[in-house]
Amino acid sequence: MKQKVLVTGANGMLASNVIEELLGQGYEVTGTVRRRASYKGPESGDLNLVECDFKDSSAMKELLKGCDAVIHCAAMLSQSERDYSKFREVNVVATENLVKMAIAAGVGTFVYVSTANTIGYGKAEGAPMVYPYTASNYAMSKAESEKTILPYKDRIRLVIANPAFMAGKYGTEKGANRLFNMVRKSPVVFCPPGGKSILDVTEAARGMVLAMQYGRSGENYLITGENLTYKQIFRQAAESLGRKPLFISIPAWVMTFAGKLGDFLAKAGINTDMSSATLTMLKINNYYYTDKAAKELGFVPAPIDFKKVLGVDE
Repeated sequence: MKQKVLVTGANGMLASNVIEELLGQGYEVTGTVRRRASYKGPESGDLNLVECDFKDSSAMKELLKGCDAVIHCAAMLSQSERDYSKFREVNVVATENLVKMAIAAGVGTFVYVSTANTIGYGKAEGAPMVYPYTASNYAMSKAESEKTILPYKDRIRLVIANPAFMAGKYGTEKGANRLFNMVRKSPVVFCPPGGKSILDVTEAARGMVLAMQYGRSGENYLITGENLTYKQIFRQAAESLGRKPLFISIPAWVMTFAGKLGDFLAKAGINTDMSSATLTMLKINNYYYTDKAAKELGFVPAPIDFKKVLGVDE
């Protein structure tokens, strides 16, 4: 009999790829979506898509019946929302409630998809998060959620996966794949001074399923890819697209000024993605390593193929 896995937020890029990975390995999958029409992921007779907000306790209790595992991908992601209580309601309170419902339903494994940014960059699992992510409502809500659900680790196998930045299949130019919009369309590409760990989302999905299969209860696992500067990312993306834009490096002081301008606009009541925190994210080398996941889960990410990530061969 096939094992049944519930995946929340199924219309998201990561969740769609997690569903594809699970189906490919022979699992039966139930995916929750806010709107069925917005789903762009795989289709299968082993996939049951249900229009449901994971905050709806009565609906989720029914969906959890008979499930062997949950991979909880749904989250509030906005970088411009200034009200932390909105993040907390979704990413902390509703997540804890889902864990409790999974325990009551007899689910064996709960994988919580957090973010690498709850861990200090350049460090291993267990290192405390650091600025600028301590100034991010999204990252802070994920860190609070980890602490809130961790005490349940003795009542359900609770595994926390911390993926780095992801891009690729089922992503959109308004979502994670917007990083490449400038490379796709502009004759000039402006490169921030920092860098990040970038991961093909299909590899991230494989890491989530490995965490479900082999992760130890109460443990965090960084699921990361290659550590590259922004200039390296943009150059490799441009080569994959067959483009030759002019690359211009942005001085750190310009980023600092732009961040302070964003802070001023926010105080004036104007919503903007610019802030000292978000612009600092572009100045640092936000690098992570996957040693623990390699050792305990067998997760070694394939080298990133920008043609695949950008859909050049599709």
